[in-house]
This record gives sequence, structure tokens and C-alpha cells, in this order.
Amino acid sequence: MNKTIISISLAMALLSGCATQPSVSDNDVFQQYPVINEANLLIQKANAENLAFFAPEQMKEATRAYGTALKDAKSGKDNATAAANEAVSRIKAARQQSEKARYIFEDVLSAREKALNVNASTVSPEDFADAEADFSEAIAQLEQGQEARAVRDIEAIKNQYLAIELGALKKNMLSFAQKAVQDAEKNDLDDIAPRTVAKAKDELKLALDTLEVNRTDTAKANIHSNRAIWLVNQAQGIADIHAIFENADFDEEQKILWYQEQLSAVVSPINQEVQFNNTNKEVVANLREQIAALASDNSVLTAQLTETQNRESKLAQDNADALMQAQLLREQEIAKEKADAARFVAVQSMFTDKEATVYRQGDNVLIRAHGFSFKSGASEIESSNFVMLNKITDAINRFPNATVVVSGHTDSIGSNELNKALSTSRAEVVANFITQVSEIAPNRVSFTGHGKDKPVATNETPEGRAENRRVEILINNA
Repeated sequence: MNKTIISISLAMALLSGCATQPSVSDNDVFQQYPVINEANLLIQKANAENLAFFAPEQMKEATRAYGTALKDAKSGKDNATAAANEAVSRIKAARQQSEKARYIFEDVLSAREKALNVNASTVSPEDFADAEADFSEAIAQLEQGQEARAVRDIEAIKNQYLAIELGALKKNMLSFAQKAVQDAEKNDLDDIAPRTVAKAKDELKLALDTLEVNRTDTAKANIHSNRAIWLVNQAQGIADIHAIFENADFDEEQKILWYQEQLSAVVSPINQEVQFNNTNKEVVANLREQIAALASDNSVLTAQLTETQNRESKLAQDNADALMQAQLLREQEIAKEKADAARFVAVQSMFTDKEATVYRQGDNVLIRAHGFSFKSGASEIESSNFVMLNKITDAINRFPNATVVVSGHTDSIGSNELNKALSTSRAEVVANFITQVSEIAPNRVSFTGHGKDKPVATNETPEGRAENRRVEILINNA
């Protein structure tokens, strides 16, 4: 069937009246007009390659011509082929223009890609939109043949994207440290611990300066960021002790006795009675020796475990008999059990009763944190939580191969939907802190919210509801 017959058929369909007019599908047109099908395929490919970004006018006209060709073909008009040929020609011109633009604006495109990689379009949407507008204007000028004007602002546009990328990096990486320092100032910690807060500000500035000099050196910037948070936590600790002294109206002797009581509590698991009848220098030296001895014992256990593993490897290589291999495996298992037990005890001793309860579940460790201070109905981390968060990340780091599941829980007050959303949001905030501040790989950490579905106490009393409002961190060491 030739085009004349097709046109006659289409015309007859139109003359037969609107009520009985048969519809002509796009596929019918594509079969009868190969050039329209070619234009359709080229437009689809052009959209996938984003040619409209680099040659907006050509692609606009190509789309117009294609639409005309499709409409005319369905109406049986003779100029359908001419319109389709125009569309094909304009798409090919758009591809040539795109290649030219990519070459001329190579540095700008590289800077733009870096900004997109750090989610700059979401972190700084207004600034990113301004850069996109300037870039689009330069591309349009190039397409219009005004190459001199188009390349005039290349460096400025590139620097726009680079500045946006840097800003996004700072917001993404340093937000926790910046909030910690801001909270310290807001809570007047610099009045009680001015030197410590000043050091925290210096560390935050070093983190910012590191990214200014080399935005790829995120590891070093993160070290300074974590140090700033640590110092703010230290300043808060100083303020807490200062408050205790002021509220109790301690004299100088009572302050020292309080310090000795705290020291006794710290070393009570390894020392029945601290010899405070000696000088402070002797007390510190004696406790240091005891702790060093424990560390040495731990090193011995680790060395024994390593030796057992080496013996097992050698046994496999030498094809030793099965009985000897079983004995070595048992030794390794015992050594591992001792090492795991020591790690569990270490994690358990990190938290106070008010902060968290630590359970051992086989090889896994569950930290049931009920000491978080969230505002009612909110999920924003308060600065008072940073001490416990750092303890949690320290505990996780003791299990370098483990995965982590953060789960949020609420009491029974409120609707199921609200509690589910609130518990999920709180778990997500804690999970983000763990991955963004403590350099724990994001693929090791997941989060979920259970709302009020898994209570650990009765919801009939204020004390029980307080226990149910918690965040749990499961360190899956399987």
C-alpha cells in the first residue's frame, strides 16, 4: 500500500462523518511513515541524553515538527513527511550542538556533577537554581551563535557550582558539630568552661578550613568535627559538676571528698578500696598500674586467640588429624568466648543505669537506651544526648564486623500512626548520627520504628511509660 492509497483511505475515513470516524493509532502511522517512526525514536533517545538541556531551541522545534507530522499523517495531509524530515534534521542538529556545548562547558559540567553528588540541589535549592539559570542562559547564547558571550562567564558559573558543593559538604558533614557548639553557647557553657568551649570552636573552625583547602579531605575534617563534639560534651560535664558543687554548697574539703567518691565508684569493679591514705600522686599511680595489668591480660588473651588461629591455619596446611583439629577449634572457641565476654563487660560498664541497659543475646549485644532526651512529639537530638551517642558509637566500634539495627519505641499514649512515625523518625536521627559523625559505614546501619507495639513495661504507670519510650541499638555480631 503506497502513501497515495493511505491518504485516500484517511480522507475517506474523515468524509464518513465524525460519529463513524475510525481512529488511526500512532503505530499505524509509524508503519506507514518510516520517517515519522525514525523521528519518534530519535526524540526518545534525545530525551534520554538530555539534549534539550544543551540545545533547547533545536529540541523545541524538533518536538513541534514531530507533533505536526503525526497530526498531519493521521489527517491524511501530504506534508506529514516534510514535517517529519524537519524533526529528524533538527534532532541531528541538536546532537551536534550538544557535543559542542559539552566540550566548551566541560569544567562547568564537572563542577555541576560534583554539586549533584553531594545533594546540593536539595541542601541549597535556591543557590543551585540560580546556578542552573545562569548555566542555561550561557547554553542558550551558545546555541544562538553568540559564543563569545556564552564563554564569558564560564569561570563564574563553575565557581558557583563549586561554592554550592562546598556549602553542601559543610552542612552534610558538620551539622552535628555546628549544632553542638551552638547549643553550648545557647546554654552558656562558655561561662562555666570557657577554655573547653573555645577549644571546641577551634576544632570546628579547623574542620571548616580543611574543607575550604581540600574538599576531598573529608576524613580529616571529620576528625576535627568529632573532636569539637567531644569537647562540647566535656564542657557540659564540667558544667554538671559545677552545678553539683554550687547546689550542695561544698567547701574545699567536701569537693575533694566528692572527687574521691567518684574515683572509687569508677574503679570499684577492679579495686575493693582505693588507698586514699596515700598521696594523690600515689593513688593515681597505683590505679594506673592495676588498669595496665588488666590491659596486659587482655593483650595476652588476644595474643592467645591469634596464636590459636595461626595453629589452626598451620594444622589445615599440614593435614593434621581430625582430633587435633577439633581440639584447636575448641581452644579458639574458648578464646573467642573470653574475648567476647570481655568486650560485653566493657560495653556494659560504659553506660549508667539512667542511660541504658545492656543485654547480651548470644553473639549479639542489645543496648536499650532509655536516657534519650527528646522534646515531646519531636525527634531532634538534644545536646544532652551527645555523651550517650558517643558511648553508643564507641560500643559499635568494638565490633568492627557487626551490623547495627536502630529501633525506636514509644509508650501507648497517642494514635498508632503517630507513634509509628515518631518512633521511626527518632530511630532515623540516631542512625544518621552513627553513620555521619562516627564514620561507621551506612550499609552497616539500618533503622526501624515499632511505635507502641513492643512495650517492656506496663503503660498504666508513668514509670512504665518512661521505660517504654526508648531507642534500642542491636549490634548484630553474627
